Amino acid sequence: MPLTYAAIMPHGDELLEIHPPQPALEELRACLRSVGQDIRDAAPDLVVVCSPHHLRVPGHLAIADSAYLEGSLEGPLGAIRMRARTDRAANRAIAAAASAVSLPPAVCGYATAEQSDLSCLPLDWGSIVPLSFIAPDGPTVPIAVIGPPRDLGLSTLRRFGAALREALEPTHFALVASADLGHAHEASGPYGYDPASAVYDKAALNAVRTGDIGRLAALGDDVALAAKADAPWQLSILEGALGATQSPRHVAYARPTYFGMLCAGFPQPR
Repeated sequence: MPLTYAAIMPHGDELLEIHPPQPALEELRACLRSVGQDIRDAAPDLVVVCSPHHLRVPGHLAIADSAYLEGSLEGPLGAIRMRARTDRAANRAIAAAASAVSLPPAVCGYATAEQSDLSCLPLDWGSIVPLSFIAPDGPTVPIAVIGPPRDLGLSTLRRFGAALREALEPTHFALVASADLGHAHEASGPYGYDPASAVYDKAALNAVRTGDIGRLAALGDDVALAAKADAPWQLSILEGALGATQSPRHVAYARPTYFGMLCAGFPQPR
């Protein structure tokens, strides 16, 4: 089985040690640490991160195909800087999986065509935060960062997730759906208040706890849109990759401010 571990990991940077501890986040942080340790124990050859905040190309699956990815986050207690290498053979396999399900790939390089230090795209916070728990000292295996489109429908992304399992074989890989839930929990937040955020978050937590992520589709696109969730696209890829109902080993949820955060880990048999 090429998929060694699947995870849903939030990307609020207040989860990191560059910010003061918040009691409301401790359970979620503990879950993230457990998932990170699980992924390290699974010893994947590659970590695939589906991020809503990296490259975005309408109508295409965006694939970061620079030789390196590098980025940083700053907080009141310090800064995190992360540099990771990519695997271009894996990127080609990911592009082939997308093409196989009629999801056009956009393979995006930068600066040079060779494995040069100049070929380096920015690494977004949607990737840095999960990777900080997976690889606290920095990634030691290659990563692949993909940006799912929001305009082609979730069923296509589910098919792509299923195709990804086969396309990356014999590589053993971990798949991370970097996702936050509703962003309209508070009127004072940047997206205002909408009761759909509470509806979406409750449904997402219940779906994950039961191992049936597909249950979220019953809410309809209008609820996710009103909730300002940035999760549906990444969760659809993860659902397709899992291929069946699976109960998580770890799960935690928190909503300390205007947006909800959910963490879950799904170990896979080897």
